[in-house]
Amino acid sequence: GTPGEKGEKGDPGLVGPKGDTGETGVTGVEGPRGFPGIPGRKGEPGESAYVHRSAFSVGLESRVTVPNIPIRFTKIFYNLQNHYDGTTGKFHCNIPGLYYFSYHITVYLKDVKVSLYKKDKAMLFTYDQYQEKNVDQASGS
Repeated sequence: GTPGEKGEKGDPGLVGPKGDTGETGVTGVEGPRGFPGIPGRKGEPGESAYVHRSAFSVGLESRVTVPNIPIRFTKIFYNLQNHYDGTTGKFHCNIPGLYYFSYHITVYLKDVKVSLYKKDKAMLFTYDQYQEKNVDQASGS
């Protein structure tokens, strides 16, 4: 005979077995930037930005009378870290690093020979001859 009228929709069936994973689709366009996140924990303290330095500037107020010993400078212009010892005439390097030393000498009345020492070794010599009725300058670094 002829088909009858369509019946009412039935109850859903049981869930079937899970299928295989499909192929990866094409990457979509990047979305808008998100809102800022919440602030994180406070970090550990970092290294100090302070750079330790050592410096001194000294001069003489009278002639050097004793040869072959360290010059004890009597005029202290700068010695904030106290690394220059005025009683011995020696600079003690307490902060590791690269140092630059220079000196300037006014020559009058006698010839002059000056040596710059590192520990017990002469690193630099300056010699200047006195010119009668003349004042001369000598430098080293």
